Amino acid sequence: MIFSNRLTAVSYLVVTALAFSTHSCLAAKTVPLSSLDLTNAVQGWGNPSANLSVEQHQLTIAGQKFTTGFGTHSTGLLIVSLNGGSSKFHAVVGVDDETNGKGSVVFSVIADGKVIWTSGVIRGGDPGKVADVDLAGVKKLVLSVGDAGDGFDYDHADWADASLDVTGAMPETLKPAHTDPVISTPLQTDAPQFRAPRIIGALAGKPFMFAVPVSGKSPLRYHAANLPAGVTFNAGILTGTLSTAGSYVVNVRVDNSAGKATEHLTIKVGDTLALTPPMGWNSYDGYGDSVTEAEMLNNAQAIQQYLKPHGWQYVVVDYRWYDPGAHDNNANGRAGAALTMDAYGRLLPSPNRFPSAVGDAGFKALADKIHAMGLKFGIHIMRGIPRNAVDANLPIAGSKFHAKDAYHADGACVWCQDMYPVAGDTPAGQAWYDSIFRQYASWGLDFVKVDDLSRPYHTDEIIAIRKAIDKCGRAIVFSTSPGATPVADADSISSLANQWRITDDMWDTWGQLVDNMNYGNQWYGHGSPGHWPDVDMLPFGILSVGGRSVGAERQTHLTKAEQVSLMTYAAIMPGPLMLGGDFTKADQWEMSLLTNDEVLGVDQDPAGIQGHMVYNKDGIEAWTKPLQDGSTAVAIFNENIEDATPSIDDADLGLNGVFSIRDLWQHKDLGGGLRPMGYFVPAHGAILLRFTQSKLPSR
Repeated sequence: MIFSNRLTAVSYLVVTALAFSTHSCLAAKTVPLSSLDLTNAVQGWGNPSANLSVEQHQLTIAGQKFTTGFGTHSTGLLIVSLNGGSSKFHAVVGVDDETNGKGSVVFSVIADGKVIWTSGVIRGGDPGKVADVDLAGVKKLVLSVGDAGDGFDYDHADWADASLDVTGAMPETLKPAHTDPVISTPLQTDAPQFRAPRIIGALAGKPFMFAVPVSGKSPLRYHAANLPAGVTFNAGILTGTLSTAGSYVVNVRVDNSAGKATEHLTIKVGDTLALTPPMGWNSYDGYGDSVTEAEMLNNAQAIQQYLKPHGWQYVVVDYRWYDPGAHDNNANGRAGAALTMDAYGRLLPSPNRFPSAVGDAGFKALADKIHAMGLKFGIHIMRGIPRNAVDANLPIAGSKFHAKDAYHADGACVWCQDMYPVAGDTPAGQAWYDSIFRQYASWGLDFVKVDDLSRPYHTDEIIAIRKAIDKCGRAIVFSTSPGATPVADADSISSLANQWRITDDMWDTWGQLVDNMNYGNQWYGHGSPGHWPDVDMLPFGILSVGGRSVGAERQTHLTKAEQVSLMTYAAIMPGPLMLGGDFTKADQWEMSLLTNDEVLGVDQDPAGIQGHMVYNKDGIEAWTKPLQDGSTAVAIFNENIEDATPSIDDADLGLNGVFSIRDLWQHKDLGGGLRPMGYFVPAHGAILLRFTQSKLPSR
C-alpha cells in the first residue's frame, strides 16, 4: 500500500471491513471503537487506552469531555477485521488537554488507500474536529495520527466518541503482519581480517589506547612497523603518548596458521578525539540504576570476545552507580538518600555493588580490568554537585572553596534529585568540575556521559565541564544527554562536546525511531569527525533485566525489520553506536546485526561526512552519504505498514553516471544501476546500498 505522505504512513489505525452484501437487510448498529480489544494496538509512546487518554485521564479536548473513545499517541497501529460491513465512521478528534497546550497532530481517514478526510494540523488547546465519513463499499479503512512533522513530543491524540456503524459479525482486532528482513551473517574466515576504524584520534601529550580491530582464528600474532617514538604495540593494542601534533602512519601485520593480513593505521594527534563515532556498550537499557560490578565485567567480556574484533571499544557504567540502595530505577533518584562520596563531596561507586571500589579507590580497579581487555572505560554522571555535599558544605578538593560556594538553587533536575546545579561561570563552580575530573582521570576514565545537560541547554556548565576535561591530563570523550539538544545551539555544542543527544531517551518502539529520524535530518551540516549528533542507545536484545530499567524484562519490542532500520539510520547519519541491552544473552540475529562490517564501515568511514534525506514520498525515504573512497552509501526506509518495492531514479538520489551497486546487509553485488530502481523493502524496514562509480569502457 502506498500512502500520500509521510504523516499517513508512519502512524495509523487500520480497520479492515467487507463491503455490505447487496442482499443484506440488517440494520446498522453503533459499535464503539473502545469496545474492541485494543491490546493489539501499537503506538509511539504509552499504552492504548479505552475510554481514557494515553495518561489515563478522562478524554478531554479543549474543555469538552467525552465518556467513550480511544486515547493514543502519534505513531501507532491497530488493525480491526469487521467480518461484515460498515457504513459510517464517526469521531471527534484532537489533542488531549492533559498536555497543557503542547503537541501537534494530523488526523487522516484513508479508505482503500485514498485519503477521504483529514483534520489538518491540530495543536494542543484547539477545539476538536468532527469526522463523519461515509464507508459504503470500503474494504479497508485507515485512521491515521501523524506528528505534524515536528516530532511526537506531547502528541496525545484522542479519537473521542469514536464509533462504527456496523452490520453483520462483530469486529475483531488483529496484530499487524510483518516480513522479517534477510540479512546475511558475516562470513568469518580463519585468516586474519582487519575491520574499521583505521584512524585514531589522540591528544598531544595525553596517553591513548587503541585495540586494532581484527578477526581470525587464534592465536593471532601481531607485528608493527614505523611505530613513532612513545608508542608501543602489544597483543594487538597500541598505547602511548605523542607530544607533537600530526599524522603518524603505522604499518600493522597480523598472521596466524590460516594466513596473514596487512593494514595501514593512522594516528592523528591534534585537539580532537572520536574521529569516527564511538561504538560500545552502556548499562542503562539493561540494568537501569542498579548495575553491579559483576554485570559490568560479564558484559565487557562478551564485548571483548564478540564485538571488539569489529571495532566496538567502549564499556560505560550508566546512571547512579553511587547509590548503595538503588533498585528498579527509583523515581527521582531516591531523593534525600545518603550517597557514597569522599570527604570532598565527590561521588564514589558504592562498594556493595562494586566491591573493588573499597575506601576511596573509586573505579580504578574496574577500569584497569576493562583496559586489560583492550576496551575503554566510561561512566555516566549527573550535572551538578551532590545535595549531600552542599548540605554538609564540604570543601572542594584542591581549592579554597566549599560546596555552597559552587551551587545555586535554580534550575535543578526535575527527574533526579541527587544534585544541585553548579554555577559553572564562577571560580567556585569551575573548581568543582576541575576536582571531579582530576578524580576521574586518576581512575583511568576514557568516556563521560553527562546527563541533564542538553535539555534545557546549560551553556555555563557545558563550558566548565569542557575546561575541566581539557585540564585533567587524560583524553576523555565528552557526551551530553538527554535530548533534544536545541539545533539553535549547534555551533556551541559541536565546538564543546564529542557527541550530543538529538532526542529524548529512545526505547523499543517504532514511533520513537521515526521521531528520531525527524530530528536526525535537522542536524545535517552540524556533525564532523570528533563531533557527532547522537541518536541514543540501541535498544536491542534483552532489556530491563528483572524490571530494573524501564518496563518489564523483555526481548526488544522492535521487529527485526525495525532493528535493521535503526542500525541503517545510525550508520547513514553517522552516529555513535551504543548497545543498551544485556549483551551476555545476545542471540545469532543480534550478533549478525552488530558485526556486519560493511554496514559498520559506513558508520566508521574516516571522512565523517553526514548523511541526509534526499527523497521522501509515499512513506518511502532515501538518505545518501558520501564516503571517503568516492562511493555513496544509500539507505532506503519503508515507513509504511506493508512491504514495498519502491521505484527511485538515480536522479532522485542526486547521482549521475554509471554505478555498480552492492547490498551491504546481504553482502551481495546487484549489478549496475537500474532506472528506476526497484528494491524490496519490508514494512518498517530498510536496505543499505553502496553506489560505486563505474569506469566507462574506452573506445
